Amino acid sequence: MERLFRGITKNENDLLGHISRWGADAYPIKKVGNGKWIWFEFFGVKGAPTVYKTKREAVTAFEDFHQILLDAYAGRI
Repeated sequence: MERLFRGITKNENDLLGHISRWGADAYPIKKVGNGKWIWFEFFGVKGAPTVYKTKREAVTAFEDFHQILLDAYAGRI
C-alpha cells in the first residue's frame, strides 16, 4: 500500500476526508441480521472483524479507530 501523509495510506486518508465532510452519518456501520451491528470495509479500509451487540458499541469502536488515524496523520504516533 502506498503511504501518504505521515504514515497513513491513501485509502485511510480518503476515509478521513469522507468523515470530515459528512460526520457521523458517514460512519461505515450497518445493521445485520439478529439486531447485530458491523463496521464494514469502506474506501478499501478493512472494518473490524467483530460483530457488535449494539450500534453504540460499533460506533465507539469506529471512533476509536478514527482517532488513531487522526493521531497517525498528525505524527503523534
